[in-house]
Amino acid sequence: MSGSVRVIRHPAPAGVDPGFHKLILTAIHERRLLRFSYHDKDRIVEPQDYGIQKGIVNLFTYQAGGESSSSRLPDWRKFAVLSMSKLKLLDETFAGSRLVPSQKHQEWDVLFARVDHS
Repeated sequence: MSGSVRVIRHPAPAGVDPGFHKLILTAIHERRLLRFSYHDKDRIVEPQDYGIQKGIVNLFTYQAGGESSSSRLPDWRKFAVLSMSKLKLLDETFAGSRLVPSQKHQEWDVLFARVDHS
């Protein structure tokens, strides 16, 4: 998959479990879905961007399944990695990056990985 994913090599950021860090990077690199618990709700997502914004480690995703308390699915979601639990890399893959609506575009202080356009 050379050229499909841009990865900036960094060790796991402070407070982030190195295993979580590796799973997130693998999911982005291999375009695989992630499942995790966030605020006591099961989430299934296509990870798009992973990095640090204003000192917070975030995963920007397209949530394709699971539960949501704020709106219908599928939809764009950003998750604070330190609030995620039960992270699992799924076998199911996704096509690649999606067109992000301008109001959902993310600015990053540090970007660890991003799914590039297919």
